[in-house]
Amino acid sequence: MEQRNKITFLTDDARWEALVRREPQAVDSFVYGVVTTGIYCRPTCASRIPKRENVRFFDSWQEAERAGFRPCKRCMPNRPEAETTQAEAILRACKLIDVAETPPSLNDLAAAAGLSPFHFHRLFKKIVGSTPKQYAIEKRAERM
Repeated sequence: MEQRNKITFLTDDARWEALVRREPQAVDSFVYGVVTTGIYCRPTCASRIPKRENVRFFDSWQEAERAGFRPCKRCMPNRPEAETTQAEAILRACKLIDVAETPPSLNDLAAAAGLSPFHFHRLFKKIVGSTPKQYAIEKRAERM
């Protein structure tokens, strides 16, 4: 799918349209730099749309940095997307639960994930499909 996106957003005109519409499919396809600010962003960044003549498109954030642009502090285009890092945090929590003799507390799991207990609990349930406590009970039952 990522390869298809890069083909779809191959020309500057297609990239400009994706930027104006803030196309979610364009996120990993390119970044754009704004000459007047020296900043580069993801095409879905919530920042103000710049003037077309001030925009330069790049295939990667590394290319933008080599051209002298610095990353946007809002969309952080040189870091993985939040969904990816959150999923990785939940995966680490699952591994902590899997190896623990006694189920870790919600506060301990949330702290390990770097999230608040409320947000961690909600995110865990969204990604895993059960609460951390239910997950721990299921894992314990599997071990017995």
